[in-house]
Amino acid sequence: ALAGCASIGIRDSGLELRITPSPVLRGQPALAEVTAPMDAQKVVGTVLVMGSPELVFRKNVEKNIWYFYGTIPFSPWVNPGTYKVRVLVYSAHEKPHYTESQVDLK
Repeated sequence: ALAGCASIGIRDSGLELRITPSPVLRGQPALAEVTAPMDAQKVVGTVLVMGSPELVFRKNVEKNIWYFYGTIPFSPWVNPGTYKVRVLVYSAHEKPHYTESQVDLK
């Protein structure tokens, strides 16, 4: 189990992930923001369920934040519940850093 965790990168308690609204509502837009360094190469999130797409974050230099804004689909495959979200921050000269958070979906 530890080998699997090491392969995804380094857990970083300095990364703060905020998801609004809380709870997230199916069929409604949601915003995820993470305090990743502005010189990161890319920031990618995923909901830890089978078949979840990559959520590619964008950089807002003025607010010094990386963000993803999108609508959670209202479908029979996306059920209400509690899910874990992982965000990976990729930099040029080190292993990816990541943070995780729980999100409630209604």
